Amino acid sequence: MNTIQDITDFIFIGKNIDELSHYDLLIINADWAEEQLAKDMRIMLDRNIIDEDTLFIICDSHQPDYGRSSAQVLIDCLKKENINNKIIIDDKYISNPEILRNIDKLVNVNDYNKILRIAKDFVARRWYMNAKRHNFPIDKCDFYGVYDNRNISKNDWYKSDVAVKQVMKEFINIGQLTIDDELSIK
Repeated sequence: MNTIQDITDFIFIGKNIDELSHYDLLIINADWAEEQLAKDMRIMLDRNIIDEDTLFIICDSHQPDYGRSSAQVLIDCLKKENINNKIIIDDKYISNPEILRNIDKLVNVNDYNKILRIAKDFVARRWYMNAKRHNFPIDKCDFYGVYDNRNISKNDWYKSDVAVKQVMKEFINIGQLTIDDELSIK
């Protein structure tokens, strides 16, 4: 038994950039890693993972830069990368259950062939569990994780005390949501 590998396999189920296909809808949490995400999305555009017709839904989260929202920071970073796709911004942070319950207020997900959910790498398992609970079409979804300044990633989360604590908090969060019948392991 390898505890680190077992936890890694449970929590980090997103795809890396080399495993992504082509997506016509991105659901993005703008959340502390806007500059890196814009660079990743430039790579995605160059590799035809996204194209100029891919719709972006950006879920706002915080005011990191003198009152500018995280969505605006991300949009500015995307412009620097010459990415000018159509963007829908939700005016508040949308956590996993909220985006799944309220996505139909923004778009009809059934109109899209492939959907890429982008958020912090360590929330992938919870997102998929929530998606299943809310009958979101997970068969046409993939998850791509970004790393914030804590660098919590599949490959090295166990090397830093901060990262270990955050991953364990996520593990506990999933457990508590399951105990509260907000998530199901089935």
